[in-house]
Amino acid sequence: MLTNEELQDISVILNVQQHLVNRLKKSVEVLEQSFSTNEDTALEIESLQQLLDEVLADVDLLSDEDIDFAQKEAKSIDFIYEAKRAEIKSSLEKIAYTTWNDYVAQCYQYSFKQDIDPFLPYEMLLSKKDLETIKSESYANQYKWDKWDYLFVGLAGFIGALIDFFIVAIPKDMNTGVYKGQKGSPLTKWLQELKLPPALQKWLEEAAKVPYDQTGGSLHRIDTPGHDPVLGFVFGVIDLIRGTSTSFKDGNIIIEKVGAGINPLEALIKQFLHLCSDAFTKTGLPVPFASIFKLQDIGSFKRANGKTATVSQLTTWMYYHGYDLRHFVTMSATPASIEIILRLYIMIRQFVEKDDWKFKLANNPKYRLMLLSAHSIACATNVGKVYLRAGNPLAINYAEWLMFIRYLVPSLKYWLFDRAELELNHLEKVNDQIWDELVENSDNLLKKCGLEQMEIVSLG
Repeated sequence: MLTNEELQDISVILNVQQHLVNRLKKSVEVLEQSFSTNEDTALEIESLQQLLDEVLADVDLLSDEDIDFAQKEAKSIDFIYEAKRAEIKSSLEKIAYTTWNDYVAQCYQYSFKQDIDPFLPYEMLLSKKDLETIKSESYANQYKWDKWDYLFVGLAGFIGALIDFFIVAIPKDMNTGVYKGQKGSPLTKWLQELKLPPALQKWLEEAAKVPYDQTGGSLHRIDTPGHDPVLGFVFGVIDLIRGTSTSFKDGNIIIEKVGAGINPLEALIKQFLHLCSDAFTKTGLPVPFASIFKLQDIGSFKRANGKTATVSQLTTWMYYHGYDLRHFVTMSATPASIEIILRLYIMIRQFVEKDDWKFKLANNPKYRLMLLSAHSIACATNVGKVYLRAGNPLAINYAEWLMFIRYLVPSLKYWLFDRAELELNHLEKVNDQIWDELVENSDNLLKKCGLEQMEIVSLG
């Protein structure tokens, strides 16, 4: 495998060859033009030729003065030849070497001596087939966008924005305060009206009683991490095992001993059943990771009643106004629409162009960037949505922002750390045989330019 330094050496050598060929062709063109357009030189040569013919015809009649004159004219012809020969002498310079390192070193010296960039493109010394192969297999070309990529990224982002505006909206109608008159989501309203069968609901409540349900008031679910749809399987299970109740209030963590503990397997099952029993009640469950925001007793945000609130207090206010797990399902319609549109488009193109349905989308920088771009459009329009609703925090599409972060983090890692390494690994995949073929083709093209396309100039 070739290293990055060896690839640079080859680039320098090919550029030097190109420079020599260009100088040679230019000098030959100047020489041809000089002999074809310089009337004085052409007339002088023709006159001398006529004079020489006359002299040869009357060679017996030549005097010493005639011979001296002929010798002087002959010297003028030699002078013209030597002058033109000197013009192309520098272009006929040959770089000789005994080892590869000597050759590379002399090419570098020649580059600096002639004031040329040693890393200029050397496409002129490659055949069209070689050039197309290199460009098609280059790292950058593999992840280059075309017009269809831009079209579907824009389309997915636009459709996601429309869903966010007209379907997600806010959890419920606002009837008081500065947000009065804002309409809630019809989809969230429908989800919040769904109930479990009374018998099933009652059985779940009896079978899945938990210690952390005994602390707090009507909004205790937003205060206890055990009710978090995701973190609950950590904090809730621990509370069940230890017989404790963990709650977050005003940025503080409070742990209380309220009963006896149970074994881990029973705790996991009971945690799941308890979340199911709370999911379809009037207040429902908080959105995923809401407990993290409850710990953030920072900031100063103006509420609808004119008072200020911290992040922790604002989280409670939003939950009180219907910003729960069911509205999170509604919010998920925005990122879901983007994912469906783009992933379907990518799969179809993958099958049409490569006849393969199996590929790792998450590991492909192009596809990941396309998804990130579409979600960026949706997030940008969500900012506009919050602004148009007078800064109502209930208009924030939490699910869409989570998806945006999900693609942003690995993309940042790729841009900052992985890209250079992946490009180098891609270059190293080009084996010695392919580079030998490229160099051989460049040599053949050099010979063709230097020998086959060069016209022979005759004097006299």
